[in-house]
Amino acid sequence: MVTEIKSVDPRVKRTRQLLQQAFFDLMNEKSFRSISVQDIAERATVNRATFYAHFEDKYALLDSCIRESFQQLLTERLPALSSLSSTNMHILILTVFELISQIHGGTCSPSHKQLDPLFEEAVQQELYKVLYDWLKHAVPVDANRTEQVEVTATAISWAIFGSAVRWSQSSRTLHKEEMANRVMQVVNGGLSQVVSLAAE
Repeated sequence: MVTEIKSVDPRVKRTRQLLQQAFFDLMNEKSFRSISVQDIAERATVNRATFYAHFEDKYALLDSCIRESFQQLLTERLPALSSLSSTNMHILILTVFELISQIHGGTCSPSHKQLDPLFEEAVQQELYKVLYDWLKHAVPVDANRTEQVEVTATAISWAIFGSAVRWSQSSRTLHKEEMANRVMQVVNGGLSQVVSLAAE
């Protein structure tokens, strides 16, 4: 099951979108360090108080942008109320590879490379949430198995995420589809100790 983006008042949603777009526009013009909350508010045509009503600071805005982008990608690609299956797992892996590739592939200018760890942390945490939710519904959870689900979700999320980061930083001699297939083999092996991964 994909983490759903919470439904909010249309006006609130629009303001958040204005702030996010203003932030992205500014990121294409100057370094993250030099972007101020005032800059973002002015570009979004709102005041600073409105900014702070939505985000604690520009780091919170960045984190929100990354997480919502990841959730939106999965919402577009996975069926509603998706569950653990080989098809859905493959889509999830490919999505992570594509997003990490975008982060390391030039969507951020060199002046933003210091933000890579922030991007990566948000993606890894969102990936963990999806896997944990799928496993929680696939494995009968009791007091003894909750920890196993957590450990499995952690291990698999890092296997997928780490592979994507390593691939994105390399020469990429293998296409992301081939890499996703190889990672899928590893994931299947790990999951087989906990639950069988059914094909759809």
